[in-house]
This record gives sequence, C-alpha cells and structure tokens, in this order.
Amino acid sequence: MCPLFFVFLFKIYPMINSVRNTVMFLLNKDNRGYLAPSEFDYFAKQAQLEIFEGYFADYARAITLQNNRRKAQSYGDTAMHIQNKIDVFATSATLQYNDVAPLNAVNDEDYLSVPADFYKIINITTGGKVIQEVAKHKFDMLVDSNLTAPSVAFPIYKREADKIYVRPSSLYENVVKMNYIKTPSDPHWGYNTVAGDPVYNADTSVDFELPVTDETELVIKICSYAGLSIREGDVIKVADEMLKQDFQKENV
Repeated sequence: MCPLFFVFLFKIYPMINSVRNTVMFLLNKDNRGYLAPSEFDYFAKQAQLEIFEGYFADYARAITLQNNRRKAQSYGDTAMHIQNKIDVFATSATLQYNDVAPLNAVNDEDYLSVPADFYKIINITTGGKVIQEVAKHKFDMLVDSNLTAPSVAFPIYKREADKIYVRPSSLYENVVKMNYIKTPSDPHWGYNTVAGDPVYNADTSVDFELPVTDETELVIKICSYAGLSIREGDVIKVADEMLKQDFQKENV
C-alpha cells in the first residue's frame, strides 16, 4: 500500500465528506452519473448499518476460532479488535416507566421502555444489582412458582420488542438502568447550494460513527448500492490519487 495512503488513512478529517468525494469520483469515472445528496445519505445509512451489524457475526466467528486456538493473541487478536469497535457504541440510560395497571396488581402489565437507539442489551441493573434475563416462555413459570418466584435479592426481566418487564413489580419504583450497544446515528452529508451545486457544510453534517479503518468498505458498499462494482484496490488507488491532488494544491 502506498505510504501516502497511510497518511490519508490516519488524517483527521470528516469521513462523511471523504467517503462522498471518493464515491462521486468513482461514479463519474465510470460514467454512472450524479448521486444526489439524499441518495447518498440513504446509501450511507445502509452501508454503515450493514458494516455495524457485521461486527457481531465477525466477533462470534473470531471467538470460535480463538477457542479452537486458531487465532493469534495480542496485536493479532481479531476478537479483541472487533470488540474495541463495538465498545465505541456502548452506552447507558435510565429506563422509562410506563404505568399500565396498578402497581403489584395481578397480571401487572407495567413495563419499561428501551431507548430509541437501542440495538443490543449488555445488562440491566437496579441499585447496583444485575437483573437476570430469562426467556419469555420461562418468565411466567418462574413468577408463578413458590420455589422460584423472583425477589428483590434475585430479580428477573424479560424483553418483548421495545418493552422490558421486571419482577418483582416493586422494582418499578426504583431507578432501573440499561447498559447497551446503541445503533449508529444516521450519517448525513450537509451542504449549501453555491452556483447551483451542493458544497459540503460541516456544521450541518453528521459524520459516520465507524472507525476510519472501515472507510474503504463504506465506499465499496455505497458504490455497490449505486450500481458500481469495485474492489478494495480501486478505492485505495483513487484515495491515493485524490490525496496527491490535495497535496499538490496545498503546495502550489
């Protein structure tokens, strides 16, 4: 890989603009026409989400290989590197209580709402105690049993879509927090119209939340959505050419 591309890779810049410039360059070079900002935003959202969701499948495969002692440790630890990417999206929130029936009523249907940007639960806690998740088909059985009924010392919860049900119901009176992996924010290439053409506006843009190491894959996926099939080498070559052009302009 060209040394200039390493500079490009680790340069501090808005990735949303860099990705769009590269995509537009490739599409124009292949005579694919113009990609409107709204179309780019839609493709960018889909590409980011696809890569993000792929982290979890890649992590599971890496753990399997690691358990089979077929992966390197330390700097070659693939599972650790993927986990570091996922950890960027780790956050927490206090769950909102929704009063559906009188507290502690029979067949109480009160619930807690998950955050709007929720993707995957890490754990749910109250008063520093972890609430144990149980399968939906076991939840009622445990609640109704005298031997296994949940208590403040051993609380349980089940999740149904965007609702969290906890037992004992008295926990609804407490602060219940969720540690979770959030969904990436939708990227947006903001712009001002100058002489009839869109010009990048950093103030109204929303950058990708993926690491810069995924920039090439973002370009490939967005171009694919736009109907252009390219390889990683093509993106690296174009990025290198664009960096050289910028370098020459800055030193004229």
